[in-house]
Amino acid sequence: MIASCGGNSGSSNSSTYSSNNTGTIKAIVTGSKSFNPNISHGKIVKYKITITGEGIEAPVVAEIDGTADSGTVEGVPSGDERTVRVEAINPNELSIRDGEVSGVHVSSGETEDVEITLESVPVFANIKSGASIPNTRFIVRVFSDPKDPVMVEDEFGGSIAAMTDVSTSGIEISPNVVTGIASISPALLSVGEHSLTAKNYRTNRSSNVIVRIIDGTKQKGAPFFSVKENL
Repeated sequence: MIASCGGNSGSSNSSTYSSNNTGTIKAIVTGSKSFNPNISHGKIVKYKITITGEGIEAPVVAEIDGTADSGTVEGVPSGDERTVRVEAINPNELSIRDGEVSGVHVSSGETEDVEITLESVPVFANIKSGASIPNTRFIVRVFSDPKDPVMVEDEFGGSIAAMTDVSTSGIEISPNVVTGIASISPALLSVGEHSLTAKNYRTNRSSNVIVRIIDGTKQKGAPFFSVKENL
């Protein structure tokens, strides 16, 4: 267990809330382990705890070590209907597991135990947000838990559509049971800005990247950047 003082807009809560009207939350995390911690996408380096609720001017945010299974956050404003969210963050600063509990009561001067179950958040394994892509046809790779099928949505020109794999004609892809990587080969994409969302088919938890297609002539598929662990 690791203790941490909550932050409020980058500073200690003590500057905003007096010590006699704050309490402590102990977040106890289950489902915290990554499916494949041996690759960069699956490694958990830290947990981010965010607490929000009525009367809290800015979210209370704390970070704990990725090897911990629980952590305490001090300086949480007392009151009802607090929401506690925990995210597992990988080396690329992406949330790969996520969970939250609402309706938490925090009493002044006391510690409230909150059990939070984390579930997988699919993340793009070969695409960085902001990239300019010289290919209109490519392979999209996503990292997630094998138990959770994934879909990829493409928002372009005001319309949103699920990507369809050209070889299977399906929109649902399953992560590999060994690596946790799922792949989809979509049809040609139009030149311009695309907002891509990788979504957990079961829970709807998702991540997003925005890329720009700049060449409508090349047909050769290629990764957007090299990720050795995914090969």
